[in-house]
Amino acid sequence: MLGLEKTPRTVECFDIAHLGGQDTVASLVAFIDGVPFKAGYRRYKVKSVIGVDDFASMREVITRRFKRLSDEGDVFPDILLIDGGKGQLSAAMDAFKMLGIEPPTLLSLAKQEEEIFRPGLTESLKLSRHSGALRLLQFARDEAHRFAQHYHHTLRAKRMTEK
Repeated sequence: MLGLEKTPRTVECFDIAHLGGQDTVASLVAFIDGVPFKAGYRRYKVKSVIGVDDFASMREVITRRFKRLSDEGDVFPDILLIDGGKGQLSAAMDAFKMLGIEPPTLLSLAKQEEEIFRPGLTESLKLSRHSGALRLLQFARDEAHRFAQHYHHTLRAKRMTEK
């Protein structure tokens, strides 16, 4: 359905969480063969972005993740899924261009209409709501969202109790 050369085994998904630009964090969740791989989950404090800028935040964490994978010679996931629409996808592509690295299959999934965006294509892909591929992408996106929100709430609670 996605026009891939082979069936993907590994999917990683990023999401950004913040409240009014404070305590901005990102999550990375990993799936192998459609099952969450919790040992592969990562969380990031966004360091270089001040205020509300989801695109810059996404660019930062993608850069950090894939620079490290590249430097260490680790394997990239078959699919990198970004929670968001065209803007978040473009920010992820910018990160790979800055690094001079060929990205894995890169997709973004927008919540409203469950549209899948792909680099270089203006039209979104709309899969059947019953599609197994869409359900896997939704599961990864929702898990990344849950994981990011949990980390954000933890940091916010910690900041509130320290004052």
